[in-house]
Amino acid sequence: MARLYDAIEPEVISMSMLQYAIESLRADGESLVIPKDDKLNYSEVVVLRLDFRNILRMENLWLFTNLTKLQMDNNIIERIEGLETLHKLTWLDLSFNNITRIEGLDSLTELTDLSLYNNRIEVLENMDSLKKLNVFSIGNNQVGDENSIRYLRRFDNLRTLCLRGNPFASKQDYYVYTISHLPQVHFLDYKLIDEAPREEATKKYEIQLQQLITLEEQEREKEKAVEDQSKQHRLYKDAFVENMDQNQLFSGMFKDDTEGQKLILVPGSDELMIQFEQKFNTIITSMFEFGLKEKELRDREIEDFWICVTEAKNENTRLAATIVDEFKIYRSTLFAKEDLEQQGVSPAVATEYDEALTTLRNKLMALEITLVDQLEDTIQTFERNLGEMVSNFTESMRANFSQIRELQAYFNDSIVNLCVATVERVMKGELEDEFPDDTRELFADKDTIMNACQTSDEFHRTKIDQREDEMFSRISNWLTTMMDNIHDEEEYKRNRKRIIEISRLIDYLRADIEDM
Repeated sequence: MARLYDAIEPEVISMSMLQYAIESLRADGESLVIPKDDKLNYSEVVVLRLDFRNILRMENLWLFTNLTKLQMDNNIIERIEGLETLHKLTWLDLSFNNITRIEGLDSLTELTDLSLYNNRIEVLENMDSLKKLNVFSIGNNQVGDENSIRYLRRFDNLRTLCLRGNPFASKQDYYVYTISHLPQVHFLDYKLIDEAPREEATKKYEIQLQQLITLEEQEREKEKAVEDQSKQHRLYKDAFVENMDQNQLFSGMFKDDTEGQKLILVPGSDELMIQFEQKFNTIITSMFEFGLKEKELRDREIEDFWICVTEAKNENTRLAATIVDEFKIYRSTLFAKEDLEQQGVSPAVATEYDEALTTLRNKLMALEITLVDQLEDTIQTFERNLGEMVSNFTESMRANFSQIRELQAYFNDSIVNLCVATVERVMKGELEDEFPDDTRELFADKDTIMNACQTSDEFHRTKIDQREDEMFSRISNWLTTMMDNIHDEEEYKRNRKRIIEISRLIDYLRADIEDM
């Protein structure tokens, strides 16, 4: 049945709509983090209501980086989108819309409460990242088979589930099947599940459940293997030595080297190739192990840095709280002498209080300046230490790459000597049946074989140079990005936030006496 407001022109989430929604929250007193007299700051909004607005598309929500609760029920939304930046969202209501597919929820890893009630969804899918999901309402949709029920078994924290109003919920064994296959759920369709019926249901589906558990265990093992492999690759990549734990670089040098693949067929090259590969991979293995050890050292340095920063901040906060507490005691003592109800604050006391506020502000600002200087010294020391580590890493790896180039040069010289000797034997007719036709063409004369050796050598050196440039470029960018984030993002934002807090505190205390 069409809703009354379906006839209204569809809307997208415009900036004016968002401003109006936030102002409404202010008026209702629901958004206490944004005082009414302050400038609108979307990143400070934690609750947002956009229900009954005939919204068609979800847009501009990336501004609300600290949002925890989003209400968008009773609209005409057809697709879940635009939620990628809402990492802190714990509560999402998209009920009474026109959504046909579950998607776009991958980044909502903190979500505990999700309502998709009264939509057009047929399959439960694409929710794997919602590990904390506790309440899920999917009633009045088009879910039609038990596959979707089995899908919900992966949500260990799911306690409340609404499925009523779906085609599957009208089947005779719906309740028995659901409570037996979802043992973690305590409330189904808003009713508490008794243990006795669940035990009976579990016995009824005992064989099915055993088979399902076996399949799930096998699937978990596969997922764990993939996850371990992915985690290992991330570790190697963060150490800048990915694809160096095996012979990937050596294989890559010959994989697309058409000339080189022909050259290594020359008689006597087998032993030369074996020695080349062994020595090559010995150097690569040494580089790989060194890279992992250096990463451990860098990680330890980074961890120590943040411990030091946290301790400095905590101590600064403690001292600031002590100063504010002392001021509160002074303030209470000062106003205790005044007859506030009859005469208010006398001019002399007001003057004294104003001077005390100035002193308070100066103390808190001085404390902040001290912390800024302290953190700046800590950051400079950290940057110097980390820079030395990166420099040590780069110099050591550069020396190893030089060894690889020397090894490549030796291999190339050896191949050239073998090929020249082979050309002479071919010209004498001693190796008529030794090579395929396309390989025999290389040994027609000395110039041809020398050009082939040079082409192969340049190809190998290019592969080595590319790997070296990539390694050094990435670690240099990593260092620059990290320090820029610490200087510009972490410290600048912290300092700015603290100054604003001090100013607001002083303004509040000054406004308080003005009221009196």
